[in-house]
Amino acid sequence: MYWGLFSLLKKYNLVEIWKIHNYTELNLKMYVTILSGSWKKVIPLALISGSILLIISYYELLTYKILLDLQKHIMDGNEHTRDNNGQLYLISNPKCKIIDLDPFSQDAKKYFKPMKYRTCSEKELLTYVTKEDNIAIVHVDSDVLAQYTNESSIACCYSDVRRSNYARNPDDSIRLTACKPFQDNVTITEEAIIIKCTEPNSQRLIYENVHTSVITTRNVQEKMHLFDNSSSKPISVLLIGIDSVSRLNFIRALPNTHRYVEDNGWIPLKGYNKMADNTFPNLMAILTGYNESMSNKICNPRAEGYLDKCSMIWYKYRDLGYVTGYAEDDATIGTFNNDKKGFLNKPTDYYFRPYIMATETLKDNVVNRMAYYYHSYCTGPETAGERILNLAKDFAVTFKDNPYFGFFWMNTFSHSDISVPSMMDDKLKLFLENLNSSGVTNSSIIIFLSDHGIRFGGIRMTQTGWLEERLPFIYFSFPPWFKQKFPEEYNNFLNNVNRLTTPYDLHMSLQHLLTMSGLNYIITPSDACPECSSLFKNVPAERSCEEAGIADHWCMCAGYNETKLDPKSEQKISSFFIDIINDQVKELSKNKNVCAKYAAAELTIRLGTDFSYKNTSYALVLLKTHPFAVFETTISFYGDITNSTLKAGDVSRLDSYRTHSHCVSDSRLKKLCHCT
Repeated sequence: MYWGLFSLLKKYNLVEIWKIHNYTELNLKMYVTILSGSWKKVIPLALISGSILLIISYYELLTYKILLDLQKHIMDGNEHTRDNNGQLYLISNPKCKIIDLDPFSQDAKKYFKPMKYRTCSEKELLTYVTKEDNIAIVHVDSDVLAQYTNESSIACCYSDVRRSNYARNPDDSIRLTACKPFQDNVTITEEAIIIKCTEPNSQRLIYENVHTSVITTRNVQEKMHLFDNSSSKPISVLLIGIDSVSRLNFIRALPNTHRYVEDNGWIPLKGYNKMADNTFPNLMAILTGYNESMSNKICNPRAEGYLDKCSMIWYKYRDLGYVTGYAEDDATIGTFNNDKKGFLNKPTDYYFRPYIMATETLKDNVVNRMAYYYHSYCTGPETAGERILNLAKDFAVTFKDNPYFGFFWMNTFSHSDISVPSMMDDKLKLFLENLNSSGVTNSSIIIFLSDHGIRFGGIRMTQTGWLEERLPFIYFSFPPWFKQKFPEEYNNFLNNVNRLTTPYDLHMSLQHLLTMSGLNYIITPSDACPECSSLFKNVPAERSCEEAGIADHWCMCAGYNETKLDPKSEQKISSFFIDIINDQVKELSKNKNVCAKYAAAELTIRLGTDFSYKNTSYALVLLKTHPFAVFETTISFYGDITNSTLKAGDVSRLDSYRTHSHCVSDSRLKKLCHCT
């Protein structure tokens, strides 16, 4: 009975003696010896206190426990390397070296201060939702009424929330019906409903909230029966994203959540490198396999209807019978709506943007007016982040027995500050625990990720901030059966933990899962990175940023050390960089003179380390200007700087610019402009 287990162990090609012993809870002692990939004699020794049937009944549990230990063993083998000077590296090979920094370095401690969770209301919610037999009902909770009024009764009404499908910009428009009175409860029949409650005599508004629920429509019910006669159902995928959280800040700001995923076998990609500046291109790389220029050309988000025609991965899942869902908080900076047109038609079966927009019409809260919040932490009496988590849980639990693809993204508690995410640590941990207790982790692959680290502010100007901005966190949870059904693919994934990986690889993996599910699907290469492949295949151990589709400016493979150059070289770099910035401002503003012309004020140069397998040298350049702004770029050159032709990569903006770029609307220009 042990040979099935042994065949799984053999796939890992362990070359050292590995002993598994002292499983006292099974009353079993077994020694397994694997030498140089060849099997020696395997001698199981059973110490039987009951019967042989007891051992057999525990076999599956033993197999699972051993495989968990094996996973840890392999993960330990992927642990960080150290050079002769004692420097730790996440990745270290001739093509790429990425240093491993302490999440609690002095750089980080200066800017990170843990924060406690803040509620959006001192009162309990007056309304709540129940769902049974595909019927969702909003109830008024009479038990908490005394927290809102001294009167014995209140008057409540509801308005249905609908997407304005025939508006000029339907993604930015919602319609509300007239507010209809109701007594104790009301059924949700539309995308969402707004509840308002007043005191009957004074007409004083004492409560308002917005509710929604995942109700299976007729079209969705038809999908749910597509795989009734299949021997095995396709693999479900749930992506849960938090904007602007680096791998290091995930450890630092969300310690309880981090401990939970580590203790429960979630697998990270420690060399996951972003491929562009902000959210849109990094998520488009996941969803389409395009880089930023391709996304803007092929999917032109600034033109009506183009995103609908874009080859999003959720369309491919939808067309193959999956139930699809997408939600994102903070409608003003949504991935597809910030200086973009959004979608003409709903992109997924369940599209929660109308609900989110309705929540943002609720009255302001004192928490929102605190200086360190840039985006809406609160939407009425509930945090926007928790609304997304509740939607994700409702969606995943509703369809846990059917193939689904869910994409849920949070901006409001993480976008602008490295400390604020710590407020949501316990809420995020509880959410993951709920996914597990409700059975979602048994049927779905869950991808927990960010798009990049914090992009501006004081920490961004430090070495820690530079590294964090380019290395977002990402973790994967696989169902217990996945590693047994796909041992080779699972082993390949483990091998990739400490290798250079990108959003393009994740895009290829999402396609690969469709073929692994036995569906009639042909995988297409990423247009931006034809060499990129699924994470369920072995990513090359030696891989350059160029091979991974990462531009020089975003590449983490070249470590940088701050240095002083001769005045002539520094002047050349400074003039070169300031001209690039001013030229881009002039081009994007179409010579309207709404933005100031910059002059160089202070230059900081970090030269790349000499590990590179190419002859190119790199300088990471940080430039402070008049009027005040802080820009960064990566400059490449050959040989001596003064005699070399300089080439620049993308330009980053490191200071917060929202207060002095109000005169322009183009997000590309906002990043560069200082209004005159």
